[in-house]
Amino acid sequence: MSQQEATLSPAVAAVLADVDAFDWTAVSHAYGDASDMPSMLRALVVDAGDDSDSGSESVSDLWGAIVHQGTVYSASTASVPFLARLAAAGAATRECLWLLGWMAASDDTAPGAEDDIRNAVRAHADVLEPLASHDDGEIRKAAVHALGQTRSIDLFPALRAARDDDEDALVRAEAVIAMVRCGAPDTAGVVAAAYADPADAVRLAGVFASFDAGRPWTRETKEALLSVPDPDSIAGQLLDDRHEALAWVVEQLCDSGHGEAAASLLIEAAEREHADLAVVLYAATIACERSRAATELLRPFAVKHVDAEGARMLTQTLGLTPGPEPLPLPVQATPDQLLGDDANLDVEEMRTRLAVPLPEYARLTTPVVDKKLALAAALWERTDDPAPVVAAVTEVTDRLAEREGFLWGYQRANAARTAARLGVEAAALELVLRALLDDPIALAAAATALARAGCDFDVDNVADRLAAQAGQYRGDDTVTALATLAPLLSPAAVQRWRNVIERDARFVTGGQLGTFVAADEQFRDALRDALAGADA
Repeated sequence: MSQQEATLSPAVAAVLADVDAFDWTAVSHAYGDASDMPSMLRALVVDAGDDSDSGSESVSDLWGAIVHQGTVYSASTASVPFLARLAAAGAATRECLWLLGWMAASDDTAPGAEDDIRNAVRAHADVLEPLASHDDGEIRKAAVHALGQTRSIDLFPALRAARDDDEDALVRAEAVIAMVRCGAPDTAGVVAAAYADPADAVRLAGVFASFDAGRPWTRETKEALLSVPDPDSIAGQLLDDRHEALAWVVEQLCDSGHGEAAASLLIEAAEREHADLAVVLYAATIACERSRAATELLRPFAVKHVDAEGARMLTQTLGLTPGPEPLPLPVQATPDQLLGDDANLDVEEMRTRLAVPLPEYARLTTPVVDKKLALAAALWERTDDPAPVVAAVTEVTDRLAEREGFLWGYQRANAARTAARLGVEAAALELVLRALLDDPIALAAAATALARAGCDFDVDNVADRLAAQAGQYRGDDTVTALATLAPLLSPAAVQRWRNVIERDARFVTGGQLGTFVAADEQFRDALRDALAGADA
């Protein structure tokens, strides 16, 4: 036993004894077996307050295991009572509250951890609530944050008391956000009171709370935000994930169809005496990447500040200064290109390799699936016999049936893409392809294959579903599907697609930095060309 561990209070020692007695092999965390949870919890307690980096390391280790990238696990739920008791006993109190708050905030639950972790934290609110009155402001702030993440209206009185009575502006700010999260009966009053608060942190919290409550963007909200001299610095002191406050607000406005309001906010923000122009320029880049209306309004603004520090990403995004070119839409590789050296195999060797069944799911990999489909397509090209493709696509889709996740969705799309090569002969796969219409990732390729095969299906419905997810998955599949379906669409469906193509929100919101705007317009041009077939 270390010297630090020997000085633990009886209350803390009792919690750790219960931790040791718990069957951690019955639960799991991000790295699998949770049998190391006792050692991690003990390290958290022992290292808390240590002047070395060991304290932060133990928090990081535990964080990575039970709230890994925002995902919670069965071990996360199991840890809640121990973390709550440790916090109440004064052992790593702030760190335990951090963990409890972020776990309660999570809506991403790993398979096997279906129990609501928010309910688990809520069940220990009576243990945590007194910590909102702790002598240490950092602990009070963490406690208020954790209580707010429970979304429990029963905690509203305690949160209101923290907002009204605490001398620490950051605690009051956390309380404003927490009150709205817990269902404040008068959100308008909570937000208005925050806007009138003399503390910058509380006014900024009022802006966040206004968005959390779904309230409209108003002049008062804009003024509250612009009145805060350094919103990003203040946001970084809150236990929240909105550390880039101005950029976050801009994202919310653009994503809700208010790109013009976002541009107006930024232009006005840059004129404020206390403005950090680099922060404004960064947020302007975000606005242009998400809204076409914001882009046009901010273009003169970008020209005005083209030589300012921090303007490079914005000016490259708008094409005002040289920058990277957007990557072209992918071109579907030929079967021989996909096979590489195996393209030189003779027909009989290809048949022999295709006859080998796919391995069981536990040993199935994407290269194995890709090779199976590419071999089948290459054999069809050499023999005009569709049977190998029909067999391979059927085998792949059967093996991946009910398997979830992007990885296997893209493999199902690959199977549909392979089937589409057959044209009318893909009709033999009609039932398989119809089932693939239920997979959003495979939807476009399956629709292309069905249309080329001459199968009867609700083309307008499928086109509408493609429009609703355009830009989310492989853009070339969507473009190919739209070009294939365009001559079959009703005038109403064509108009719906035209409206989608000309919408304000960007399709392309990821990829190579500095190219989002150009890549988005490139994708729109491809969609316009594809839809032109409707008028042919």
